[in-house]
Amino acid sequence: MTREGFRYQSGMDPLRDPISAPTATINLSRVLAALRRRRRSIAFSVAGWLCLGMFYLATTPRYFDASSQVLLDANIDRTIRQVSTTSDMSTTDGAMESARLVITSDAVISRVVDRLDLQNDPAFMSPPQALTRTMIRGAIDTVATPIRKLRDLFDPGMQDGGASSAAVTEEGTPPQTDEARNRVTAIDELRKSVVVHRIGQSTAFGIEFRWTDSKVAAEIVNTFADVYVADVLNANYAATERMTEWMRARLSQLEEDARAAAQAAEQFRARNGLVSARDSTMSQDAVNSLNVDLSEAIAEQARAAAQVAALKKIVEGGRDGLVVDDVLVGLPASDDPDFTKLRTAMMGALTNLTRAKLVYGDDAAQIAASQKRVDNTGDLLFASLRRLLGQARSDLTLASAKVDALQSSLDKAVGDDAKNGPALVRLRALEQRADTLSALYQSFLSKFQEIDQQKSFPVSNVRILNLAETTLDSAGPSTKIILALCVVLGLLTGLLIAAIREWRDRFVRTADHVTNHLDAHFLGYLPRIEKLYEKPRFSVRTLTARLDREAKVISAPKAAVYALTNMRSKYTETLRNIRLASRLASANDESCLLGLTSAKPGEGKSITALNLAAVIASTGNSVVLVDADPHRSGLSHHLGLKTEKGLLDILTGRCAWEEVLLRLGETEVDLIPGLVPKDFPHTSEILSSSAFHEMLDALKWQYDYVILDLAPMAPVIDVRSILKDLDQLVIVSEFGRISRGLLEHLLDSDPLIRAKLLGIVLNKVDLTQLKDYVDDSDTEAHANDYEVYYGRP
Repeated sequence: MTREGFRYQSGMDPLRDPISAPTATINLSRVLAALRRRRRSIAFSVAGWLCLGMFYLATTPRYFDASSQVLLDANIDRTIRQVSTTSDMSTTDGAMESARLVITSDAVISRVVDRLDLQNDPAFMSPPQALTRTMIRGAIDTVATPIRKLRDLFDPGMQDGGASSAAVTEEGTPPQTDEARNRVTAIDELRKSVVVHRIGQSTAFGIEFRWTDSKVAAEIVNTFADVYVADVLNANYAATERMTEWMRARLSQLEEDARAAAQAAEQFRARNGLVSARDSTMSQDAVNSLNVDLSEAIAEQARAAAQVAALKKIVEGGRDGLVVDDVLVGLPASDDPDFTKLRTAMMGALTNLTRAKLVYGDDAAQIAASQKRVDNTGDLLFASLRRLLGQARSDLTLASAKVDALQSSLDKAVGDDAKNGPALVRLRALEQRADTLSALYQSFLSKFQEIDQQKSFPVSNVRILNLAETTLDSAGPSTKIILALCVVLGLLTGLLIAAIREWRDRFVRTADHVTNHLDAHFLGYLPRIEKLYEKPRFSVRTLTARLDREAKVISAPKAAVYALTNMRSKYTETLRNIRLASRLASANDESCLLGLTSAKPGEGKSITALNLAAVIASTGNSVVLVDADPHRSGLSHHLGLKTEKGLLDILTGRCAWEEVLLRLGETEVDLIPGLVPKDFPHTSEILSSSAFHEMLDALKWQYDYVILDLAPMAPVIDVRSILKDLDQLVIVSEFGRISRGLLEHLLDSDPLIRAKLLGIVLNKVDLTQLKDYVDDSDTEAHANDYEVYYGRP
């Protein structure tokens, strides 16, 4: 009863527990309770959507789905490439998207329309429409028509401009016939209805169409597949034919250009005398030949100079320079046989001399013979070297003369060739152009032969996988799906309505609202008892009161004082709780001045005050009940009192309060009625008058409990004017009628209200509805278990 929760600006009940607030968890019991108390809204919402769904199913014609599949086959592509290298039928993502666009192109759709003659088919041009769609379109037209009229009214130029534009169009183009317009309409309808999609990651397409006639739907998708395959074949043939024609014209031009270039080169060569036996110019032949000869002569001159230098160095060294330490020095190579023999003999003689020195040692006789042979051979070898030197010098002189002669001839030939330089450059350009045109012609000729060959292949990389068939099973609308969708929408709508109503539900309904939201004591629930608020008819008789005077006694019927006739009821038990709370709150055993009020009129405070007084009086306490609502005198009027004397007579001094006192028979409760005339202008000053305070003091002296039936707090200030005299204040609030914000405002309007407030009691409580607002921790959630102690009201 003292738990706290989050508040959302006095909105719906808190849905979060304070313990779980740091982790932001939802109190499911409160959520379920909110759903339970809004179950009717949810149920009505679901029922409404189900009715709409059944209406839609009943008024919507059945439709059928037809589907065919087309494959872009890479295997066929490979087959074509085996006989032709010009095929480029790729199946990339771009190619797949291009194929999808071709299927939905105007050319394909118009061929389908023409083949099936859809523009003249009434079933296609005027299909049955769903009533809901017709109603929606009618509603849109109803709303749009006045908007268009207003637009034309405020902007006539737009209408005139449109008419002028239409007139220009009609003047510039011939008017369309009905058949042409029907054809355009059929094409547009077919474009909007046909669906082409790629099947997964494959190279296949699905062509789908939905219509109210299964046969028409199947014919349309199958025709789409046939037309697309034929269109691909025609497109391939047309492209190949256009390529063939272009290449044929290009080949003719290239052949003519190549022949003309070759002829121009030959004519230029012959005209300038640039022809030789080796297909080059004569001056170039001479230059080339002289270059070769000059190179050989220069090489020969270099060899002769090297021979002269080597022999000259040896000869200048003298005869003794041929042998160093019994070793023959290096001699240049020579083709002279005599020189070769002498060099061999010299080397043999040196070898014998060296061997003799080793064998004979210091024997001069033996060594002298070998030394003599070496000297003789050396003289002959030196003479041969001198002869070779002279011969080498002669060869060098001849080689130098030959080089000079060839160089002079080469200079003359180069001069002659330089004169033909520009002509040679022009000739080279003509020859290169002729060669280029010839190569290009050969390449084009080879490609032309391949394309011309491919034109005879009636194949493509497209084939039909599946064709649609006529079926008797409709694709929709599906009863299960529509009803399931309506249930879901109904639940969502119901939950939205429930959330809105829960957010707007700011009324006091439970003990939690009183204790946690209003920070006040909760005194209990008073069940709704309709017969309590029926106006009873009283019979009045005279008795002798405890004050030893004659007092009028009212015989109160059982319906008026429900608590006395149902002592074991929930209603009476709540009144006992108020009495107990009052006793516990009293500081002493003196008389208690207890006021009952409410926020608004009609909350049942007067009946509650009457029954509370009866319950307290049944315990032996003396109780007087004062109708202290001079504005309406609700208690007096409810009891049907029409006496001439009342509270106003007491306060004006026309009579004592004892003379006005009434006794409610069988209740032991004394009553002072209000009965203030409706036209009395000073009703607000009655409770603040000194006479009223004196009367209260006198009543407290005579009775244990003085109970005041006060006016509501919201419309008048009577309660605040008497707060200082009250010992305790009880607020009676009708279940589900008074907002928590209003009660909180009234409680905070004066500090004395909370100081004197005994608590708040909820009146006219619907116990069945109350269970939807309380959780398991509230005692009222288990009201059915208490029947053994008190019966239901």
